[in-house]
Amino acid sequence: MRLIGDRRILLGSVCVETVAAVFVVLYGHLSLLAVAVLYWIDLLFLTLRVTAQQLFSRPVTDRRSTIFQRPFRLLAHKRGSIAVSDRLPGIYPRNVPAVWGAAFVLVFSASTTAYVAAVDVPGELWRSPVAPLLLGVGLVAAAAKSWLVLRAYVASRGYEVTVASAVVPRKRVLIFAVYGGLLWLASKWTLTTLSAEGLEITRAGMTVSASVLIVSRFAYGWYASRARPDDWRPDSMSDPDDGAISKRQSGPEPNGDASVSSPPSIPDGEPRKTMVPVRASILAAGVVNATTTGGVVDNRFGHWRQFMIRMGIAGVLVVAVLALLDGAIVVSAALAAILFVLVGALSTMSAVHMLLALGGVEYEFYESEVVAYDRYLGRPQWSASYDGVRNVSVEHGLFGSPLWLDAGTVFFERSSNSTDGESAQEPRSSVAFVPDPERAGELLGSRS
Repeated sequence: MRLIGDRRILLGSVCVETVAAVFVVLYGHLSLLAVAVLYWIDLLFLTLRVTAQQLFSRPVTDRRSTIFQRPFRLLAHKRGSIAVSDRLPGIYPRNVPAVWGAAFVLVFSASTTAYVAAVDVPGELWRSPVAPLLLGVGLVAAAAKSWLVLRAYVASRGYEVTVASAVVPRKRVLIFAVYGGLLWLASKWTLTTLSAEGLEITRAGMTVSASVLIVSRFAYGWYASRARPDDWRPDSMSDPDDGAISKRQSGPEPNGDASVSSPPSIPDGEPRKTMVPVRASILAAGVVNATTTGGVVDNRFGHWRQFMIRMGIAGVLVVAVLALLDGAIVVSAALAAILFVLVGALSTMSAVHMLLALGGVEYEFYESEVVAYDRYLGRPQWSASYDGVRNVSVEHGLFGSPLWLDAGTVFFERSSNSTDGESAQEPRSSVAFVPDPERAGELLGSRS
């Protein structure tokens, strides 16, 4: 593993560690706790920065889908990227599942750390006159550091050779996830030392401990800023950290899109017919998929563990109703609020999935084939020759036109000798939620 040599990494480390050193002096015997709070903020921005790096980095199709990838299975073979800024690379929809993994870690860390900070950390830390300064300056310093490291990553063009799964600093993300426990240990150590040894010894001990931690982190930042980016080694199992890069043996394919097959070409001439999915059906499909763990578009459902989550939500609903019938209004209202949050989160996640998968797609029916073209990404996603299409069927109802809206889905099969070059694992066998599905079915089956 090699690191990106860039002075911006050193400058970012100086920003955070200087702030930490100042608060060691200001907080005295609580200095270790103050530094711990500052470093949680730093890890928060590291998580956000790494998430951005994952969205920018070269995507690959991972056949070993994870619990975070399965709800976004329609993005697994999405081609192209969306440009959001001239100063940053494009965002690959295929890498979006990584965002939900980071969001889970962030929520877990924030909730557990907030509990420890409120219950176990001495109130003196928060009542100090410099507490607002700790939080405010800490946020600015950590944000500046993450932005500088992100700029160094972009300037090195590491996103062109680094796959999305190889940019995660696993050790630091793990520390961030269990940070509540680490803060609890620091708090207990401080209070135990204070009660056993007195104020002066505690101040000296916590100051030394915090100083050692600051020097260690600064030394790593100095090392990372001086390392050279040449001679990268392929090491997908390494633990890349600030500015770390892991390079696969194979270089990036054109446009940085490592698809399992070459993108389809667009036939000459104008299409005979163009159809766009009904947006209301796309959003409704998100709700249906959230409820059933899938089924819409590709007739595939999620892992049985995802069904267990839905069963758990149904159990919460049953308990809420029983509590209401028993007169426990407060308990019933609390459970109803939890239920609303869970259902809302699942539905929102699923609706975003469907919008990213189909929101910009238009189906272009040419003389010999149909092409699914994504207007937002500016690239064709898949194509199907009419000669290779079999068993065309039009479906309405819950999975064909969710909630029976004015749309339908055309399902078809590809013949075994189809030359379209698509992987059998890709969900490329449906024309989803179009307003005239019967006409689409006629065009698809015209040569079958």
